[in-house]
Amino acid sequence: MIVLLDEPEAWSLMMLISAVAVDNADLSDEGKEAIRRWRSERGEGSPLLADLTEELNRALNAYIDAQFTRRVKNKGWYETVRR
Repeated sequence: MIVLLDEPEAWSLMMLISAVAVDNADLSDEGKEAIRRWRSERGEGSPLLADLTEELNRALNAYIDAQFTRRVKNKGWYETVRR
């Protein structure tokens, strides 16, 4: 399975996660401001958002691959299998 987010989807995910962190986490005012600044640097169409999108896709797919790949012992040998 492969998951590929496009930039608008990555932007939406970033906005949701950062909003939850700012609103619900027990952060200092400086921490909240740092998150807001980080978020504003990654506006729609920015090169930093493109980098974030690539990193998100890489991390999501690595996690999915790890979940579906297992090492099993078969007749005394270990082999990597996919579920």
